[in-house]
Amino acid sequence: MGVKELITGIIEEELKETDSFLVGVDSNQAETSIRFFIDGIDGVSIQLCSQLSRKVSRILDEEYTDDQPIRYEISSPGAEQPLVDLRQFYKHIGRELEVELTTGEIYTGELIQILDDTIKLSVLISKHKSEEKTIVFNKINKSTVKLSFKRKKK
Repeated sequence: MGVKELITGIIEEELKETDSFLVGVDSNQAETSIRFFIDGIDGVSIQLCSQLSRKVSRILDEEYTDDQPIRYEISSPGAEQPLVDLRQFYKHIGRELEVELTTGEIYTGELIQILDDTIKLSVLISKHKSEEKTIVFNKINKSTVKLSFKRKKK
């Protein structure tokens, strides 16, 4: 078993009883620098990342026998990263998403609902008219949150 698989297993085991989950792993080819991205229904705390890192470090000290030094990081994916797990969508209800389908179609709209394995967007089709688009999750090629820095009027 490689070091990436070893750490992935540790993280997944530690997250089993939480509302957090692993959403991605990025590494160089030699697996000497690895980044693990976790997310959760209510986001991810620095404390959780630190706790996981300490657990991984203890186990690596005991089980990793390769002399090759490794560098790993455990963090949240960041606001600019695509949503890759349906569970990530829940905390973005009410936000604007850009969703690219496997067919190449792209929709931009407010995420209004999640049902089973589908998401529902309110897509603006003219200046004063919108329509709801129901999209099956496995038909999504890429989905990102459109960040807005506009202040809402009170």
